[in-house]
Amino acid sequence: MEIRLIEKNENHLLKKCRKIAHINYLDNLVLIGDLHPPCIDLARIYGVFAERNELVSVFIVFVGFHMPSIVLPVKLERSIFVKIMGFLREILPDSFLLLSLELNEQDVIEFFKVRSVAVDYCMTIHAQDNPQDFPSPYLRKATADDVDRIDDFYQAIGSGPWHPKQLESGFYFFIERDDQIIACGGTHFETPRLAQIGNLFVLEEFRRQKYGEILTTAITRAILAKKEISTLFVRVENKIAQNLYTKLGYKMFKPANLIYCEK
Repeated sequence: MEIRLIEKNENHLLKKCRKIAHINYLDNLVLIGDLHPPCIDLARIYGVFAERNELVSVFIVFVGFHMPSIVLPVKLERSIFVKIMGFLREILPDSFLLLSLELNEQDVIEFFKVRSVAVDYCMTIHAQDNPQDFPSPYLRKATADDVDRIDDFYQAIGSGPWHPKQLESGFYFFIERDDQIIACGGTHFETPRLAQIGNLFVLEEFRRQKYGEILTTAITRAILAKKEISTLFVRVENKIAQNLYTKLGYKMFKPANLIYCEK
């Protein structure tokens, strides 16, 4: 068994990677969305190959953020999991983030030091439950001309999970008051079937004025106009956000662990 990087021009292998993900589509692609444009350009896709060069599994090292994010598929066989952990120990920097719908701290401490663990709920909404429109005179749909302003906004707030490449999804919106962006949001990734809302942020002095609801509604409606499912992550302890998303029609899917690791 060996692991190697799959190049972006190896289309036959990328097709097989997507087929592996399709076996359990939502569980896999609720996290492994970086097999598709635009964010595939920010991902290193590694294949696990058995004898006779047969692709048996795939995992993602997402390098678009300040800290590499490792995304593992569900239902990993123990032998494959051990092989991947050993491989990651060789190629990763000192600190990284491991995302999984199944693994927990005890699974990882055999291989890495765990600095902290956060738990997010994955919530989903399907096209038939699309929320009602919530218009606002301050809401703007982002275009390529806005990328510098939006990048400045996220850089100013120190948002880690943002990269300008994400704007190419076409699902980004912002709220502007007096020529200032006060809130912005869009997606982390998309697939042919779904997109995951991400980078939703409202400046503190403008909170509790329904801007979060306006943004989430606009992004959700834009996604569900083109996709079957919109998903998002929300911290387990963030009851206010959970209540908002539930009000819009999102339902709990399952928890995901964000395991911050060190060598």
